[in-house]
Amino acid sequence: MKDPMKDIKKSLDATVFKNPQFTEKNKNAVFQEIHKPKKVYLLPTLVGGLLFTVLASAGIYFASEKLGSESPVATEPNGPITTEIPPNHGREGMQANPVYAAKNENEVSMLDAETAYELCVDALTHYYNAIWNGTDIDLDQFIGNENLKLYMQTKVESEYKKYGSLDSKVERLEIGDWEVKFSDDEKGGYLYLEVPVAIQKHHGGGYGEVTEFLLRNIDGKLAIVDWYTGGKDTYDYVVRGDQQKIDDPDIWNDSEWVKKFKSVTGLFNFEQKVYDRFKLNQDVNELTGLEPISIAKLYVYASYHQDFETVYALYTDREDHILWSKEEDEKIPLSDRGTPEKILQTFRNIEKGSFVQTGEYEGYIEFYPNSDREEKSGFSLIRNEEGIWQVAFLPVQ
Repeated sequence: MKDPMKDIKKSLDATVFKNPQFTEKNKNAVFQEIHKPKKVYLLPTLVGGLLFTVLASAGIYFASEKLGSESPVATEPNGPITTEIPPNHGREGMQANPVYAAKNENEVSMLDAETAYELCVDALTHYYNAIWNGTDIDLDQFIGNENLKLYMQTKVESEYKKYGSLDSKVERLEIGDWEVKFSDDEKGGYLYLEVPVAIQKHHGGGYGEVTEFLLRNIDGKLAIVDWYTGGKDTYDYVVRGDQQKIDDPDIWNDSEWVKKFKSVTGLFNFEQKVYDRFKLNQDVNELTGLEPISIAKLYVYASYHQDFETVYALYTDREDHILWSKEEDEKIPLSDRGTPEKILQTFRNIEKGSFVQTGEYEGYIEFYPNSDREEKSGFSLIRNEEGIWQVAFLPVQ
């Protein structure tokens, strides 16, 4: 069905908005009126009457100078919108990259609401296609922050490991009533969008999620600067936490915030080099000289990336502390090993822990997986006869 809002905006651009005294502030207020919550769907035959009403409202607003700077939440009434997702079992891209140009060169406003919505829907379409159907996703066309991009790459890889092997692929997305809010700041302002999605499967069934976005104008184009999908057991819920308030467009520029997501799965250069060598030859002597916390980080890294052969090789080789053989380890089902999200949750902040030696060749890392420091965890290690620290079987109990 043709969107009557586009006709209205064209007419506004050609009439009221051409007045040089009609400022961006004025335009924002008019578009807030257009985007106010409505519970009915407008038919094309109503466009003329609606256009007259909007133009009259615009004139009244402009004449009476009642155009405030506040930007209340507005809800789009035009859902649900269905986005088809073709089944694809290969890691391929989808289509040419569109350009999400901002209306103004260095800032955003409510005039960018429709384009921002299109960007978010496209991003969600590519995202669900990637994690369920196995296509590639080009995050560069949607995201304007390198740290957020790295986080999303890890998220996509983790979710694909969870869903990609399942037989039921995603057929389409149904977008519900979405909300948009403009906030001004010294960097040209930003838009907040809340987009509810129903994910429908090819073989029936599905589920729903709500995703929140923050967008800025970067070099004349709209770009996502934060992306959070809430709901119990979602990746963001587990990794970022369930008390997130999505209102800081610069959060991924905060080094302390970013460090939370780099330190658990990332390794220092020397640790990465040791891991790469150890993974290849599984020679315990490669671990010589590593501190207990570095050994624990290698274990977490291998577990997160589901490198179970390396995980087992990191366990203690003291015979009286071996709980099961390598052959028995290979028979452990994937469902019993913990998801990458669970690994992140269990070992969060382990790199900030303190090592406590409890005996001649035993000790543990004391750390707090939650920032409130109320729930303390321990990670056990055992030093072998050559003086090399290794991971104890069942290190966290």
